[in-house]
Amino acid sequence: MATSTTYAPSGITTALREQLSDVITNIAPTDTPFMSNIGKKKVKGKYEEWLTDTLTAAANNAVTEGNDAVYTEIVAQTRVGNYTQIATKWFKISDTLEVVDKAGRKGEVAYQTSLKLKELARDMEYGLINNALATSTDPRCAKGLKGWITTNALTKNIGFTTGTASTTLTEDGFNDAIQACWTEGGAPTMCLTTGSLKRKISAFTGNSKSSITIPMDENKMIFSIDYYESDFGTVKVYADRFINYDDSSYYESVFILEKEKFQLGTLKPVTVEKLAKAGLAIPVQISTEYTLISRQEAASARIQNCYNV
Repeated sequence: MATSTTYAPSGITTALREQLSDVITNIAPTDTPFMSNIGKKKVKGKYEEWLTDTLTAAANNAVTEGNDAVYTEIVAQTRVGNYTQIATKWFKISDTLEVVDKAGRKGEVAYQTSLKLKELARDMEYGLINNALATSTDPRCAKGLKGWITTNALTKNIGFTTGTASTTLTEDGFNDAIQACWTEGGAPTMCLTTGSLKRKISAFTGNSKSSITIPMDENKMIFSIDYYESDFGTVKVYADRFINYDDSSYYESVFILEKEKFQLGTLKPVTVEKLAKAGLAIPVQISTEYTLISRQEAASARIQNCYNV
């Protein structure tokens, strides 16, 4: 007798949609702050390429009166790219469960679709942040933030208190990372970090909360920083549940991002399909193919291996 993998218990239903490309990042925007805040772009191949350019260093530009033209060599643009990654969710619902009268809902397929879409969005957020390498071997993987940010990949060397067992995130280190982006020509507006390190940022004293006025009849204490105003611009601070550990479970990252330099590239939009029936169940496939486009990684920074205790 064949083993059944069909999911059959009860649940609550929501509407089923077929094309969900524009919906996926809005399903749980607080759960996927990176994907929900960057731009979107349609890509046309399994390996998406683009060009990056840079300016020569600023210098005192003065020439002799009547001087002949002196031509400088044009430096070619740099060609970079990223592979697309396929992500899927599959499930089956028994025909009986779909049609029986269920309290508080109509269809199990619709309910499970809504759950799987949220799971897919979370998986995409995880990959867009944590994937360190772009790989062409099956299954293809798209490089995420941890792979892209190399120019300002800062660890244990700026503004930190370094001991034998820890590297503590400090306000000086945080500002050094923002300045590193600014020095490279960036204008970061977004900080993405873990819950533990978000608490450390909220404990910074540079952005004093004494200027916040609260009515006397409201019993409140404020210990949170959602915006940090530095000498090089203001960044909005987001806690992201899906930033994985660095070298160990005690070390995590802070990302300082010019979010306009990143895009979610989509080769195949998020699609919900009912597959061919092969029995007394409804098989459903949710799939997409995507990549992360990084227009200029030097405009962002990563402070890695920050002690999270």
